[in-house]
Formats: sequence, structure tokens, C-alpha cells
Amino acid sequence: MTAPSTAIAAGDPGMDVRTVGTGSPLLFLHGESGLLFCDALLQRLGEQFTVVAPSHPGWGASPRLATDRSLDDLAYRYLDLLETFDEPAFVLGCGLGAWLALEVATKQQTDISGLTLVSPVGIRTGEPTKRHYLDRYAVSADAVATALYGAPDRGPDLSTRTDAELLQLARAQEAAAYYTWQPYLHNPSLLARLHRVRRPVQILSGAMDGMILADDHVATLQAALGGPTESHVLPDAGHRVEEQQPDALAQHVVRFARETAAVRR
Repeated sequence: MTAPSTAIAAGDPGMDVRTVGTGSPLLFLHGESGLLFCDALLQRLGEQFTVVAPSHPGWGASPRLATDRSLDDLAYRYLDLLETFDEPAFVLGCGLGAWLALEVATKQQTDISGLTLVSPVGIRTGEPTKRHYLDRYAVSADAVATALYGAPDRGPDLSTRTDAELLQLARAQEAAAYYTWQPYLHNPSLLARLHRVRRPVQILSGAMDGMILADDHVATLQAALGGPTESHVLPDAGHRVEEQQPDALAQHVVRFARETAAVRR
């Protein structure tokens, strides 16, 4: 079942926002493919939270403004959105959305209770000639599918999707390239800012993630963050944990969000 979609104003002409469930607010920041394959996760999270799941500007039906040039720019759109909530929200970001969550949290955390980052990108380490991420535009489609899902035949079956959904996916791929191509999948300034993130952070990774190539990626993130952190590896998942392990992911989020709320009280 697809969660209902509504348009809300958040200090901008309006983003397309999907809401589902009841409870404390959870802001869901989707990854590169948008919300198209996230229904199972959103429904599971909606059992415990009021899930607010916008399509980022350039994805879904959300317009991209002339001022939307980077994820750093988009962070201010979400700061405005967070201010409309009645209480601090838990933030869950996946892939590109986890990067965006960090951009938001380095700027202001008053409206954030805690964060879960799934397969987070956004930083890089090592020499300039050493790849930190797989260059998905320079390898075969099977190699990309293996990096994302652990095997070339484990991704979503696109033959079951409507023309409108395929157009939505194409728009998502275009937007991902627009925001992440140069510099590739990271903000060179972000790593030095992560000490400002003092809210509790949970980092979840897929055991078969082939997009993130750097062995020190999660350790680097944890060392740079300014607050308490924990990390877990989910088996039988690639980079797209939110699609492949929605139940396990939701369980981790619910447990961590509850612990975070207890500490704040």
C-alpha cells in the first residue's frame, strides 16, 4: 500500500510529502531512488511514528528551485520543515538521504532528537586517486546492481512498474546525478563539520554494500561525530538496506529512537 501524499509549504513553494502513521514525528530522508521502493519501510515505521517523508527537490513531484544546487542548499529546506513540528523529530536518512541528514544536523539540532544513518555517503577519505565509492557511471549495470543489492538479480522487478513510476525513477536518477556528480557523492567540507553533530547517531550498513569501497568509512564517521554513536551491520543486504531489510531496519530505528527519547527525558 502506498502511503498518502500531501503537499506542504515549508518556507518554499512546497515539497511533495508523504505522511503515514501516528506517534512522535520521524523525518524520513530518502536515498537516490526516491520513495518509489520504500513503501514497506514507511508502513512499518508508521506503526510507531508519524512518518513525514518528503520527496527532495528534483524527486517525485517536488520542484527544484534555481537555488537548489547542492545537498548543502537542500539542508536549509529541511531546517524550515523541522521547525513546523510540535516536538523534536527523529531523523532517518538512507544513502544520499543520510548525507543530507548530516548536512542538516551540522547546522542546527534543536529540532532533532537523534539520527539513524543507513549506508551513509557524503564524506571521503584517502588519496585523491583512491576510490572511496564505486563509480556507478563507469561500470556495467550488473556491477551497479551487485553493489546496490548484493547480486545482479536481487533488485526490484521494474517490469511490474507503471509508466508513471518508471518516469519517477528516471527523474530520481537525473536528480541524483545533478546533486552528487561533482564532487562525487561527497561534500569536501562536511567531514570537518561533523563534530557539530552532538545528537545520538546510529549507523547501519549492509554486509554486501559494494557502493562504499573505503574500509574505514564507518569508523571515520563515528570518530568525527561529536556525540554518542553506535553502528551495526545488517546481513543479506547491499547498499539499499531500506529496500532489502525493511523490517530489521525498522526494528533498529524503533529501539534506538526509544533509547534516545529516554535519555533526553
